[in-house]
Amino acid sequence: MLKTLKKALDIDISYSVNSFIFILRQLPIFKDLLTNDIYSSRIIKKIIKFFVLIFYLARAIFLKFMYFFIIFALSYKLFPNNLIRTFYHLYFVLTMLGLFINNKLLNTSKSKYFGILLFNINATNYFRANLFWNSLTNLILNSFCLMFFGYILRCPIIITITLIIYTLFIRFIGESLNLKFFKRYKYIWYSKTSLYFTVIITSLILCSLPFIDIYISFSAMNLLTIISIIIGTYSLIYLLKITDYKLIYKKLSQMTNIMSSKNEKDYLKQAMVAVNKKDIMIDNKKIKGKKGYDFFNTIFFERHKEILLRSARKYSFIFVGIYLFIILLITYDKTYNSNISEFLNNNLSWFVIIMFFINRGAIITQAMFFNCDHAMLNYNFYREPKAILGLFRRRLLTIIKVNLLPAFVIGIGNVILLIMTSNYDILTCLTTFTFIISLSIFFSVHYLVIYYLLQPFNKEMEVKKASYSFVTMFTYIISYALTDLVMSSLSISILGVIFSICYIIISLILVNKFASKTFKLN
Repeated sequence: MLKTLKKALDIDISYSVNSFIFILRQLPIFKDLLTNDIYSSRIIKKIIKFFVLIFYLARAIFLKFMYFFIIFALSYKLFPNNLIRTFYHLYFVLTMLGLFINNKLLNTSKSKYFGILLFNINATNYFRANLFWNSLTNLILNSFCLMFFGYILRCPIIITITLIIYTLFIRFIGESLNLKFFKRYKYIWYSKTSLYFTVIITSLILCSLPFIDIYISFSAMNLLTIISIIIGTYSLIYLLKITDYKLIYKKLSQMTNIMSSKNEKDYLKQAMVAVNKKDIMIDNKKIKGKKGYDFFNTIFFERHKEILLRSARKYSFIFVGIYLFIILLITYDKTYNSNISEFLNNNLSWFVIIMFFINRGAIITQAMFFNCDHAMLNYNFYREPKAILGLFRRRLLTIIKVNLLPAFVIGIGNVILLIMTSNYDILTCLTTFTFIISLSIFFSVHYLVIYYLLQPFNKEMEVKKASYSFVTMFTYIISYALTDLVMSSLSISILGVIFSICYIIISLILVNKFASKTFKLN
């Protein structure tokens, strides 16, 4: 098994090194300097290999640490008086969530494709080596982070050890359940949207229990850890008995078209934007009297209506449930009124990051590219300034309409909570509502503008431009940084609306000037 693990890691690292060299050669500064001979240079490859290993190690530590830090930051911000109980409650629930959505063994990747199907490595040994490596790396990283934050929180070491063991065995349970589900139903369970959202919503409800002063006690954690050890041991035995992993992997690689996609997430991404046959038929009344790009956009929207509205409706229902829960909470317990009023009057900036996550602009632009633009951009007339700008305006209105659905729910929900919890005034309610709507419009414009100015996708929907990823990440960083901003709702609403208007005007000018040059196939 160790030999197989070494081979698998060698393949993975070699693929990463060659991919890095390929990307490096695409940069203008190295295009003529680096020739094909670089692929056979052992010295250069060893140097790059060293930096790749350092990068992988640093990235793994950073991502794991940030996961724990976010839990710690949320616990500190929301419940500073019950910091320890909240931190471990959230970690325990989110680890249970990971049982369902953070499974690794059935993930497909090009390195697995090379190892199992091209180099014909024994699939059973490869499977066991992968299980061992994932378990070992997660055990080390989780142990380090749990001990670090346990030390900061001055928590007894026995609780830390308990959670380390719980995290290890819960992963075995998750992997075995995922494998059994695939064998029975022939697809990975979280590609089923209804199951995925059911688990996510249930986890969100469990995570919100500290708001009503309910926590998973340490004795309950100990009991659940013992249960996870028993079930996890049987799950590990089941996983080690698997002998048909090559057949399983062949089915998975056929589903995900692995040589055209990075992993099963790309398969799920394409499934999210695929059109159902029943949506192809369009009511003639919808397109009657329409011409040109208005006609073209109407056809696109009608065919993709379910894709565009699906997640917007789901988020709307989720937020309706959240606001109903808060309304019931403050109806029966008035002690929460001051906290909610304080939050809405002085911490409205939190809704920037909320609107960032729920805005459907990214999914909609993926749908536009996958089902329309990647084919149409092959024609010269489609790349003409008049065509680009005409379609851009109509698409912008469509995206804004879609994103306004959850925005209206949040805006109205905030106004109701303000009325119920504080000595409100009409101006505060109006500006708070306007702020949410302006954020929705801002992110709608933002995603469409960077799509047209940076068009990052190739025909397999892989992001091929680092600038697009950078802008998206920068947007997230700024949105998250604003959560620390304490300002009256009236002030931040006025500033937010002014900024949104200025940004939209500048963005439209940039699209008008540059989109005809930047909106093209990669």
